[in-house]
Amino acid sequence: MKTPERKALAALFFLYAVGIVSWVPRFPEVKQNLHVSNGEFGTLLSLGAVGSLVSLLAAGHLAHRFGSRKAMIVSSVVLFSSVALIVHTTQAWQFLICITLMGAATSAFHIAVNGQAFYEQEPTGENLIPRLHGYWSAGALASAILSGLLTGKVGLVAHVDTVSIIVFLLVLYFLRKMGGTLMPGVHDPSSKSSIRQVFTRFEIDWKITLAICSGSLLEFGIGDWGAIFSKEELHTSARNAALPYILLSIAMIVGRLNLHRLTDRFAIDVLMKRSVFIGGVSFMALTTVGKALSHTSPTLGLVLFCVGVFIAGLGESFLAPVLLDAANRRSKSPGSVVLGRIGVINTILTFFCKTIIAWIAQLTSISFALMLPALALMAVVFAARAVKEANA
Repeated sequence: MKTPERKALAALFFLYAVGIVSWVPRFPEVKQNLHVSNGEFGTLLSLGAVGSLVSLLAAGHLAHRFGSRKAMIVSSVVLFSSVALIVHTTQAWQFLICITLMGAATSAFHIAVNGQAFYEQEPTGENLIPRLHGYWSAGALASAILSGLLTGKVGLVAHVDTVSIIVFLLVLYFLRKMGGTLMPGVHDPSSKSSIRQVFTRFEIDWKITLAICSGSLLEFGIGDWGAIFSKEELHTSARNAALPYILLSIAMIVGRLNLHRLTDRFAIDVLMKRSVFIGGVSFMALTTVGKALSHTSPTLGLVLFCVGVFIAGLGESFLAPVLLDAANRRSKSPGSVVLGRIGVINTILTFFCKTIIAWIAQLTSISFALMLPALALMAVVFAARAVKEANA
């Protein structure tokens, strides 16, 4: 990131992650405040997909029409307000309203900031997406570490509300700093018909979309269930329960920021095949063994689980940015529109997958439920050829 504008864009990815992850490691406290079961809490989390789906149906076209600045300002207002408010909830209906708004704003900001990244890299053809997603992972890591340090020392509400306010103000600062390099809105007399085409002409790149969903489930699984699994099934403290997500974030950063070095030695399709297989198998084996040993040695069980998470995180780290870039290259539509289309299908699929994982956790165990994301990770191998062709 050599120019001030690219550094500001990287900062937006970083801050985006800091804001939305701030409350994730403290899920056990949020769940306790709501007085719900694992299955009920997982279902409530999954219902955030409803807001996300509504947003994705039009967010890509609206970002293309009004530009990155307006799209990111509006979405950040809703996003960080809902993050701040959700930790105040004590009733399921209150949580449902906040998680729905959060889902909608998260998707809108995701499309706007990634659309800006596509716009930034277009003149040179340079692939900035993996590195920018690396900064997102760095933000997630910083937020997870902060949450781990503050758990038990600073109240949930004080922590999350303060982070949300600071992050929002910094987002406004860096948007102003980017100035004229932000993607402008495109005024097209046929824009109304373009919005109508969201529903009448919906093109889907199935290979890429299914791969993105499959490759992201493990990250969602650890985000939703890693802390709860560590606390309830591995019998660790609330502070240590944040370690798996921290290590996942480290792995994502390392993988994304160093992808360009690996692609100098390996073809991208070969790298994908090897990474998803090693990551999926390692995660399943180490999670199973860690759970078995946790009854006599909780610390050893947690260590093995964390190692499995780290290896799987390395294998998953570069999949989403590489697949999104491949989807953009394979389509003739604007990048923000491509992101919206993929996001709609991915949100629907993720909703059902996360709900299934939640109820498998409720009816069996969290450790068994986490096997599904690992199997899905290995299934990404079937998209390797499509990525190879897109980068040819």
